[in-house]
Amino acid sequence: MTNKSKFFAELKKHENAEKFGLSNHKIMLSAVDNIREMLSMTYFEDEVFDRIDEAQSKMIEARDIFRFEMASNLLNAEDEINFLKSKLDELGVEYPSEIADFENEISERENTFEEVRRRFRDMGYDPIS
Repeated sequence: MTNKSKFFAELKKHENAEKFGLSNHKIMLSAVDNIREMLSMTYFEDEVFDRIDEAQSKMIEARDIFRFEMASNLLNAEDEINFLKSKLDELGVEYPSEIADFENEISERENTFEEVRRRFRDMGYDPIS
């Protein structure tokens, strides 16, 4: 074999080695990039934590409305009706028709109240405690 043919044979060997080596290297880099991309969840983690924080904040707002507005108003209305009825009884006066209407409305509100409370409990949360 002449020096020229040895040179070309060696060059061919290096080209093939480089070609296959680079090809394997590219596959390896591609796999590494894919894995890095799959594990790069910072955006998703931040998004999930933000949504959880928002949900907790909304849950607290809903609980406060439920407790301090709905429940409080319902109890106050019941107390007020009972007070009015006792005063009317003392005076010997018949209850006006509005009393029955209010009691029916309270009954409906109590159903809504229980539905809201059930939905809170379905989410693992008791708004009263």
